[in-house]
Amino acid sequence: MSMNISYKGEGTPSIKSIKSVTKALENGLDGYVKDLEDNLAKEYSLPYILATTNSTSALHLAMCALDLKRGDKVICSVNSYVNIPEVIRHFDAEPIFIDCEPFTYNINITQLQKVLEVNKSKKLRAVIINHIAGLRASMEDIYSLAKEYNIQVIEELSEVPNHYHNNQPIGSDPRTLMSITSLGDKVSGRFDAGFLLTHNQSSYDRAKILRNHGLVYNDKGASYLYDIVDIGCQYRLDEYSAIYASLLFEQREEEFKRRLEIANFYFKELQGLKHVRLPLKNEEHSYFRFIIEIDRNRDNFAQKLAKKGIEVGLHYIPLHITRYYKDKYGLKLFDFPWAMGIYQRAISLPNRPDLTDEELNYICEAIRNIDEEHI
Repeated sequence: MSMNISYKGEGTPSIKSIKSVTKALENGLDGYVKDLEDNLAKEYSLPYILATTNSTSALHLAMCALDLKRGDKVICSVNSYVNIPEVIRHFDAEPIFIDCEPFTYNINITQLQKVLEVNKSKKLRAVIINHIAGLRASMEDIYSLAKEYNIQVIEELSEVPNHYHNNQPIGSDPRTLMSITSLGDKVSGRFDAGFLLTHNQSSYDRAKILRNHGLVYNDKGASYLYDIVDIGCQYRLDEYSAIYASLLFEQREEEFKRRLEIANFYFKELQGLKHVRLPLKNEEHSYFRFIIEIDRNRDNFAQKLAKKGIEVGLHYIPLHITRYYKDKYGLKLFDFPWAMGIYQRAISLPNRPDLTDEELNYICEAIRNIDEEHI
């Protein structure tokens, strides 16, 4: 028996989503964005939430609210999705890349401290922390370093949705200036509603104005009059998208539980293989992505899976080996040895919440067979 198992899924609208959109059209498109923001505010126990067109625009707004300027510097992991350094560069500011930890794939705290020690400057503004695959980064160490070196902490939460640490939603700590999250998938491009979350009213106020072209409307009876107070953009989430995003919000808990079930399935069925290293077992890991490492010939292993109809992912290609950043900053392949080593070995297995047990059995059987003959 052969199957075709996509890593990202087919993205076909469900009957529930079609009915919800139809009902919304009948009732009128009004209030869905506000309701969604209120629901996120309640979940994260935060006073200020802004819904945006996607997670990249939310991150760009965060940089605007930070008042990032030309020549400023922002630290980020070299094991990040492209949108993190991208928004920094759009301000003609400079990303400072940090290697990752060998087993968590999150930002390397030892390397972070070393970089902070040699970059003591007012131009160093912030560190952006992404939590890889569903495992929270070492935030206590990061907060301590941020306080010592007087920089802001911004969190990217797309891979830790609906996730808690010590009964507190990840991203809601007041020591984080702003957090970014999403509903959907920032990588697949099928749908990605973004959100900026913060305790800080001044950051919120600035981001809210810039989200809508920098416009301020007259509040004294002439609502059609407006002024332009800054250069903004159109980053508002539309009401149509908010309807679908609300459906995704409603099913987050169900998807969280299913991903844990899938992870446990993989742990049980793939233990003890010769060439496969499973991810860390951690009770606080949500396994938003299930990343395994192949000890050698990773691409050959992945190609054999592809021949069996199984698509895998890669999270992520280290930024320093991509053409733009390599050429821009003169970076070398082994400037970041941990990220490079992981890149050469890692693949992300399918773990969509809609995968069936039959599909999971097929994936595991294929991996076991390939592992047995792998050279």
